Amino acid sequence: MIFAILPVKNPNHAKQRLEGFLPAAIRSALARLMYEQTLETLCQAPGIDRVAVVTSDHEIAAHARSLGSLVFEEATQQSHSASADAACLHAIALGATTVLLVPIDVPLATAEDFTELAASARPGVVIVPSADQTGTNALVRTPPDVIESRFGPGSLRAHLDQARSRGVPAEVLRLPGLMFDIDTPEDVEEFLARAHGNRVATFLRSACALR
Repeated sequence: MIFAILPVKNPNHAKQRLEGFLPAAIRSALARLMYEQTLETLCQAPGIDRVAVVTSDHEIAAHARSLGSLVFEEATQQSHSASADAACLHAIALGATTVLLVPIDVPLATAEDFTELAASARPGVVIVPSADQTGTNALVRTPPDVIESRFGPGSLRAHLDQARSRGVPAEVLRLPGLMFDIDTPEDVEEFLARAHGNRVATFLRSACALR
């Protein structure tokens, strides 16, 4: 059974690298909107059996439940890696044989991208790198605890090295829609140049026009 797991931090604490470019209220709204769009896209993707949101935010949890997603509630916000690994253990207890660990900030990702990600599952690890080829934007693990999460700077190499040290098969899968994320003002500008008819893009165009 394939579970997609979406760790979501409190939107008020998200997108700190956009500080100075967007005000706090806009950054919070942006994070919430990206979460909503990513979750809805995941829920539409064939090939994924269950979708689970990991969060300590009550509004995020309520929204996830309204879409029929599982919610793994946290008492306090943890690191992305800690949240992901704790969620994997919950998923195993519910019958998961594979997990897709996905970020919220991939607004170009489509349901077809997530379906292709699920179809890539095989014993071991499949990694979708960040656009700069150093980070990890999505991680497929079969079984769900085959390695531990090492999200953050240099995580592509960290995940590959850990898999190698454990004798776990590992593959890098480059899906453009999942490789692009929004962290910096330059990312916002690139996104607006690439995105058309996208709710997040419409919101950002309005927000940037008010700056």
